[in-house]
Amino acid sequence: MIKEKHLISIVFLIVSVFMLSMEKIKLSWEIRTLHNNYQNLQIENQNLKDLNIKFLTQSNIENSPGTIEKKAKESLGMIKKKPKRIYSNE
Repeated sequence: MIKEKHLISIVFLIVSVFMLSMEKIKLSWEIRTLHNNYQNLQIENQNLKDLNIKFLTQSNIENSPGTIEKKAKESLGMIKKKPKRIYSNE
C-alpha cells in the first residue's frame, strides 16, 4: 500500500517535471522569437526614419521659393540668355 502511494507520487512528480520543462522550452522559444521580432522592428523603424528624412528634404527642396520661381521662368520662357561676346580686331 505504501509502495503503491510512493510509486503514484513518483510518477506524478515525473510527469509534473516533464510538463514544466516543456512549458519552459516553449516560453524560451517565444521569448527568443519576440526578441528577434523586436530587433527587426527596430531596424525597420530606423530605415523608415531615414526614408522620412530623405522625403522631407526632397519635399523642402522642390517646394522652396527659388525652385518654384526657376520652374515658372523656364515654363514661361523667361530664362536669361548669356550675353554674346563680341571680339573686335583692332
